[in-house]
Amino acid sequence: MIPFGSMPLVVAAVTLCISSPVESRAAADNEIAYRTVYGVDGVPLNVIEAGAPGEPGILLIHGNGQGSSSWHRQMKSSLANDFHVVAFDLRGHANSGKPWTIESYNRACIWADDIAAVMRETGLVKPIVVGWSRGGLMTMHYVRCFGTDTLSGIAMVSSRGRLIEVPLPTRDSPARISQVQLEESDFESNLAGAHTFARLMTAEPMDSEWTAVSAAMNIMSPPYARRAMRSPVYDPDGSVIKSYASLVKKIDVPFLAVMGDQDPFRDSLLLAAAFSSALPHAQILIYPGVGHSPFLERPERFNEDLRKFALRAMEAR
Repeated sequence: MIPFGSMPLVVAAVTLCISSPVESRAAADNEIAYRTVYGVDGVPLNVIEAGAPGEPGILLIHGNGQGSSSWHRQMKSSLANDFHVVAFDLRGHANSGKPWTIESYNRACIWADDIAAVMRETGLVKPIVVGWSRGGLMTMHYVRCFGTDTLSGIAMVSSRGRLIEVPLPTRDSPARISQVQLEESDFESNLAGAHTFARLMTAEPMDSEWTAVSAAMNIMSPPYARRAMRSPVYDPDGSVIKSYASLVKKIDVPFLAVMGDQDPFRDSLLLAAAFSSALPHAQILIYPGVGHSPFLERPERFNEDLRKFALRAMEAR
């Protein structure tokens, strides 16, 4: 259970997330623009943008139970001076719509179509797609349904995207327990899971304000949506997707894998070795002393690494 003293921060963060704008407008204080893009079945997707439209594009896709706010150290960085940087809340997450039916979550191309809609409506042409954690799986859904012709490169952050196999946390690990709590029906369990999961995002604790925001985003992914997202996902041919190993040979664009060596969700050395074997052309970066969120824990290094990768990939396209 979350300590009582943490509750005001969580409530404040929830209020902050809920009050974020959904209609298209520019935020003068931080030069971030907000808009609503409608995905499959009219589901509203909350989208944020930085930088000038028409510049080379970077699309940032967050992980499980998080949101576009996770990328605040990229959206408000110098990356926006040279790129059109876009992030959005996946369906079932943060300020995006949360459909009721399992069919709104268990089809690979639903996720791919949402990504395509965001790219189309924000004018991203052959962007670099960056998928963090579950965002890497969303990226692979896109590749499965649309191929790589519309991309300049792929960056996977602390993610296997089902391209490769590495051991997952054991059932008694805090990572797995927190996910069980977040799917339960009682709100106190949800809060406890949200607090634990937010703490697991980084090797060293983030400041209390950001931890509260991260926990709040977890709460904004309701249990029914989480259960639907954990259900088997179907390929366009009707089969259940257990692996995307078949996509490895189709990844013909520059590929970057970034991970921290203290990630509690997977063994990064095994992840790096598996990527090296499957994708010999991949660039692999392991950040020492970093957990599941390299872009939050080492934003200056991550932003520079992403900038260099994006420029190389776009020159090669």
